[in-house]
Amino acid sequence: MNNFAQRSLTGFFFVSTIVGCTLFNEWSYFILLFAINFLCLLEFYELMLPDKSWIEKYLGVIAGSIIFCMFVFIIRGTLSLSWFYHLIPVFMLMFIIKLFENTKREFDTLAYQLFGIMYICFPLVMLADLSYFNSVDYSFALPMGFFILQWGSDTGAYIAGKQFGKHKFFERISPKKTWEGGIGAFIINLAVAYGLSMLWDDVSTIDWMIIASIIVVFGTFGDLFESLLKRNLGIKDSGNKLPGHGGVLDRFDGVFFSAPAVYFYMLFTN
Repeated sequence: MNNFAQRSLTGFFFVSTIVGCTLFNEWSYFILLFAINFLCLLEFYELMLPDKSWIEKYLGVIAGSIIFCMFVFIIRGTLSLSWFYHLIPVFMLMFIIKLFENTKREFDTLAYQLFGIMYICFPLVMLADLSYFNSVDYSFALPMGFFILQWGSDTGAYIAGKQFGKHKFFERISPKKTWEGGIGAFIINLAVAYGLSMLWDDVSTIDWMIIASIIVVFGTFGDLFESLLKRNLGIKDSGNKLPGHGGVLDRFDGVFFSAPAVYFYMLFTN
């Protein structure tokens, strides 16, 4: 199978899985986000802690998975908000385990473990919470729209950058990114946002437009941040779990910056 066919097939199943799980019901959506959280944490720690023992490498994966599940049940109302304080014993346990590692680099490992949770887990928790925004029942409109706009931004940037890209945006970190690509992402996303406002009225037209713009800006920052990470590690892709597309982190790097930005915009304006 050639690379184009491989990318197309992987892309089809990737998009179909996200769309199907988001539209079906709340549990399929939460399971989708849990899987993304688990795989991204696993990939992150395999990159950042390649020579560490399994407990050092996977402690962050376990802690991040527990934290994600805890917040999902808080979001659903199954657990009270006071369960938020259970973050403390989870983190304390991570600290206590450091006493038994004896690697002389315990705090380096701990820093990476905590950073992975902050970078990956918390943005996905916010994305989960968007499905209950201003409602006691699950609504797929905002999270589905978020994913569509994320893809619209990536597609617009790629097409415009490929056809018209001349002026480099951040050449030191990502030589292929151009201002023309960014403008294309804005144009495509604003058009998509208007279409979403006609399809789902859970969010106003102006809010969809602003969300689309936020995703372009912060999704680009997220992409650049992961590019900086890979440059520091001297690698091209974060992994090979998605044939033809690289790693899972490569597919969700923009989400980790744009999801919190959209969440806080909706929190403070609605």
